[in-house]
Amino acid sequence: MSRPRSRAMVALALTLTATSHFFNLRCFVQPSARYPTRPAGCSHVCYAFPGAESLVATINNGFTAVENANKVLQFGDLLQKWSSVMPGAKLKLEVDKSSEAEVLKHVEKLCKEIAHEVDNNKTISVLGMSQQRQVTLGTRVVDGTPFQKLMTKVLAVNRSGCTAVHAEPGVGKSIASLRALPAGRVSKNYTVLLDGGFRAEMMRFFRVTSFDLVVSVARLVFPALTQAGVCMNMIFDNGVEEDEDFHKSRTEWISLLKAAYESGHHLIVVTQSEALAMKIGSLNGERSRVSAEQEAPVKYRWAKEQAREYLGYLLEARNIQPEAVDVDKLLSSCSIPDVYGGWKPIAMSNYLDFNETPVVLSSAAPQPPPAVWVCQLGSPDGKDFEIVGNAFKITASVSDVDDLKEAIKQKNPNTVSCDA
Repeated sequence: MSRPRSRAMVALALTLTATSHFFNLRCFVQPSARYPTRPAGCSHVCYAFPGAESLVATINNGFTAVENANKVLQFGDLLQKWSSVMPGAKLKLEVDKSSEAEVLKHVEKLCKEIAHEVDNNKTISVLGMSQQRQVTLGTRVVDGTPFQKLMTKVLAVNRSGCTAVHAEPGVGKSIASLRALPAGRVSKNYTVLLDGGFRAEMMRFFRVTSFDLVVSVARLVFPALTQAGVCMNMIFDNGVEEDEDFHKSRTEWISLLKAAYESGHHLIVVTQSEALAMKIGSLNGERSRVSAEQEAPVKYRWAKEQAREYLGYLLEARNIQPEAVDVDKLLSSCSIPDVYGGWKPIAMSNYLDFNETPVVLSSAAPQPPPAVWVCQLGSPDGKDFEIVGNAFKITASVSDVDDLKEAIKQKNPNTVSCDA
């Protein structure tokens, strides 16, 4: 065999190998527009591994997408626009009409509706958010908060399966998630945020009347969307907050994330519980994870300038002139009173309206070192030990024997023998 022919055969073998591993490289797929003539996938494929430079570029593209979208329309207008995108709103699969044929028919119609929206450039959808809740979120919001940056990164980087993120209650996770939605266009061509309980929102999205139908329908919808050229980010906001609710649906969660992973879709869970995020992240091996961009919960409190901007909105909404209050003093009074500091919008509102001092959550507060009771042992006869004197308490931080000796010496240096 000639050398050029040999090289050609090697190149062909490498190409076939890369192609055969296509569906195992979900996190490296970069979807863009839909391609109906490509039924086996929803995107062009970038076979290069995402190095540091590529990752930074992707995240920067996410921030640019968010910035551009938020320049075009006010927050309230964007929210109203996204909430009006409800693919398959009139579809409904009843429990008593869920034969195999009916399920397949339902799946086909739902996927067709979603693909139609994507074809018409309606690539962001918010489901489950009532008009009243839209009003309570307000129209003027602070951009660039730490949690918005986290969500922008999570949405921009292309992953599949399930990713969990978390932050303290009251830092504005819902608004931050909504503001970050345009970043989803960098990684997928359809992004949907579900606002509400997991079970109810799953029934709403898949258009079924019983949660018992969700998994069976999802297992068909996810791959069908991929075949139709739709790759999806699905965000659960306020959907999973209690351990009990999570454990009730644990089996369904595993089934859903498996189906999402195999089809290249990305489920993103936003929660206020670090412990719950860890449980979700460890649900199913490499198919689930806590976000690689996740930081400690206290890192998502607001900076002073963000708090100052938000305070201006609060005063304006209450018809209070900024000159009528000492802004710096007010900001100082409503900052979180712990070693981390920072601000939370809810705490600021409560302080302004009800004079309620911000509270420190037990999970964020520094924990005092446990008290240790110490007593001295002596051996008058050189054989048996007995307690000498009274026991006393040590509250200093003790991590080893040397720390304990030093603490004893400081606490009771004159009456206790210690070789520290």
